[in-house]
Amino acid sequence: RKFQVEVTGEEAHAGTTPRRRRKDAVLAAACMVQALHRMMEDADDLLRFTIGAFEAFPGAPSVVPGRVRFSIDFRHPDDALRARLGDAIRPLCEALAGPCGVHIEEPQAAASVDFHGAAIDAVRHAVEIVGASHMDLYSGAGHDARNMALLCPSAMVFVPCENGISHNEAENAKPEDLAEGARVIAVAIAELAGAH
Repeated sequence: RKFQVEVTGEEAHAGTTPRRRRKDAVLAAACMVQALHRMMEDADDLLRFTIGAFEAFPGAPSVVPGRVRFSIDFRHPDDALRARLGDAIRPLCEALAGPCGVHIEEPQAAASVDFHGAAIDAVRHAVEIVGASHMDLYSGAGHDARNMALLCPSAMVFVPCENGISHNEAENAKPEDLAEGARVIAVAIAELAGAH
């Protein structure tokens, strides 16, 4: 689920406005973010929670921020858990707004997608034929396969990246791992094509 949160306070001069009279949007937003992180703790480490954007306005060093916008992106394979936690975001933020207002929108909420059993089996079989090491894993990432799964049997193949880094300019996959992943995909596609 993805949310956009806007906290509205009141701009004021940083040097002349007493703290007790401030409507500091950054302070309210920071309290919300900290409480959200605590609420999203997950002993199984399957839940993915990210504040990917955080902007304060007007963004001047000598002005108490009057407005903050931040994003929430959280994912979990269990639809019921995701619904329960997502539904708790609004009341939690409202309770922590203090003298500020808060407006929350949810531009995206999507159910988990289970990939097609035959496609997964074809990938598992292809891995054995290629002789690659492998493991099943939950992907919190959407990728094109998420949309394709609504149209046809789909699965995903991941290759190792150095230090597990992804979506970062330091992302690095060895050419031999990429080649092995491509072989797995080719064998799986051939197997699925032969099955139809």
